Amino acid sequence: MTSALHDHLRLVHISDLHFGAQHPGAAEALLAAIDSLAPSLILITGDLTQRARHSQFLAARRFFDRLPCEWMAIPGNHDMPLFRPWHRLFTPHRRYRHHIGRITRDRLDHPRLRIALLDSTDPLAWRGGRLRSTPCRDSAAWLAAAAPEQLRIAAAHHPFASREAGNKGGMAGAREARRALIDDGGADVLLWGHLHRTEALLVEGASGRCAVGLGVGSPTSNRHIGEGFFFHQMDVSRDRIDATVWRRFAPDVHFHPEANHTFAREAHGWTRSST
Repeated sequence: MTSALHDHLRLVHISDLHFGAQHPGAAEALLAAIDSLAPSLILITGDLTQRARHSQFLAARRFFDRLPCEWMAIPGNHDMPLFRPWHRLFTPHRRYRHHIGRITRDRLDHPRLRIALLDSTDPLAWRGGRLRSTPCRDSAAWLAAAAPEQLRIAAAHHPFASREAGNKGGMAGAREARRALIDDGGADVLLWGHLHRTEALLVEGASGRCAVGLGVGSPTSNRHIGEGFFFHQMDVSRDRIDATVWRRFAPDVHFHPEANHTFAREAHGWTRSST
């Protein structure tokens, strides 16, 4: 991971790439946009593939190999076999681990950051996810041990903020995860994908302390092509987070900044400074 850019670090958050069901040219447009931002780290929150096929993981790996900096990834529900129930139940991440998991990691300890990625996939659920208590507690303990100058980030594929009422499925265990990560672990930022939409909000723990919650839409999937393609740029320091939403519509070649959300650390947690 590269060093800080001036007084902050620049991160990029992408999710739901869905190799195997991408809009033509979308991956190249995303790569050009990321290159132009010169980030220090890229966080990828699942659904790398459409159907967890070898060819789709290989395409994802080739894309990741071209990224301009270190990246970290976790699987999503699409990264487990859908039409092979035996494999989905007993070896759901065999292909993910073979192609992706063995070259990435789920923890990062940097002088300015401490990051924990959590696997929220559930082989027994079609779309929904689940965070179990043990990995949440372990991640919370990891974050709680951060130095005062480190920003604490936790990420999963499924949303921490709410249980989706529609057919997208939410994340069982989200309430307990919020309590563990925000209240016990002192998480400053929670990241997710899955919903194919951008969200920027404050997520409250049981104690009333708030963390910054950022959900990102897909930068490449055809599923919601009318709403555009998205990724997030995050310029972060210990006490301030500037999240820029980048958007591109299918006829356009380039992404453009769509909105900016600024959050500041206060004594009781994080507050929104501007939108």
